Amino acid sequence: MEAGKKFTRALGACLVVELAIGLFFAATQHTAAHTPVTSKYDYNRDVFPRLRDHCAACHVPGGSAPMSLMTYKAAMPWAQSIRDELTSGRMPPWPLDPTSPPVKGGYPMSSRDVDVVDVWASGGTPEGNLEAKLPEVTFHPQWKLGPPDLKIPMDAEHTVAANAIEEVSDFSLPADVTETKWVKAADLMPGNAAIVRDAVISIENGPVLALWEPGGDTTPAPSGAAFRLAPGSKIHLQIHYKKHFDQEQNAVPDRSTIGLYFTEPPLSGRELQAFSIDAPKAAAEPGASGPSAGTFGGTLSMAARVVAIRPMLDRAYTSVDADAITPSGADVPLLRLHGPRPQWARRYWLQEPVELAPGTKIAVRATPLADYSDEPPVTRKFPLQVILDYVPQ
Repeated sequence: MEAGKKFTRALGACLVVELAIGLFFAATQHTAAHTPVTSKYDYNRDVFPRLRDHCAACHVPGGSAPMSLMTYKAAMPWAQSIRDELTSGRMPPWPLDPTSPPVKGGYPMSSRDVDVVDVWASGGTPEGNLEAKLPEVTFHPQWKLGPPDLKIPMDAEHTVAANAIEEVSDFSLPADVTETKWVKAADLMPGNAAIVRDAVISIENGPVLALWEPGGDTTPAPSGAAFRLAPGSKIHLQIHYKKHFDQEQNAVPDRSTIGLYFTEPPLSGRELQAFSIDAPKAAAEPGASGPSAGTFGGTLSMAARVVAIRPMLDRAYTSVDADAITPSGADVPLLRLHGPRPQWARRYWLQEPVELAPGTKIAVRATPLADYSDEPPVTRKFPLQVILDYVPQ
């Protein structure tokens, strides 16, 4: 195995976990005090179906989240934390603003569903009918688009050492293709789902194929758009590992597998390319202020059919907006994000590709948070930039 550079951090207990543990004891004491039940909703009838539909991809035994929410006994101690995460919009992690042009996939939770959980958590957390038999929810890892055309396993097991809680590790894996292939999607099957927090899959010295996260969608590129995989290519896999609090003192192994999905060559013969718009260094500094802070842009030199947008964040933001200003002066919205966090990097595939003429300016407005005191530390920090994935026209 050719292993790239690896950086490891031994950290104290995560702030989120500390908060959750504190809320656990608070909830236990709260219950012991016999708080009157005022909620018209209960877990078995009202809350469980919503948590199952929106949270079971991660918050299930054996999943990537540190706690399951799939039984009353498991979820009740976390009720206040669940309420806070949902009402703040931090969970489920889907920051697309309702005013944004539509994108593919996504898993937002409706305001009605959030209200049900909020009322339950604030009103005594009743269990409901004790005779109710809820369906068992188990963790079933699977390829989201079905069996891939090519599986590329890590060529050896990787172990996160006992003295490390988080680490980011890089792996170089041969694709072993003898003729040019066209990739429409990439997925990851974690060898140990409990510690694989997220991953970046790319062609070595080439384009990013996927930003993977547990529970996220695997969306194929639209017709006529694909990544070119040449013979002899290698796949670069970067995995962010993070242990659950009950694993922190243990050495934990993983051997994940990449899955690639192929498609026919695009009729144009042109591969998907990336146009990166980098923030000026001064604007990206935490202390930057004033009307120009977080405002930057770039100009397309060619005609492009934009199919996806990838914001890569250095820290948390209140909002990130991207617009195309055409040579005629028209303002074409591309993406609107509300409360995006760097921990949830993702590619947003547009429902409808946007055709842009040469000379189109891309304007990005990134509004920083006023207060970062409640934000968890960022293990893997990307430079602030917005990347357009496009097919040259």
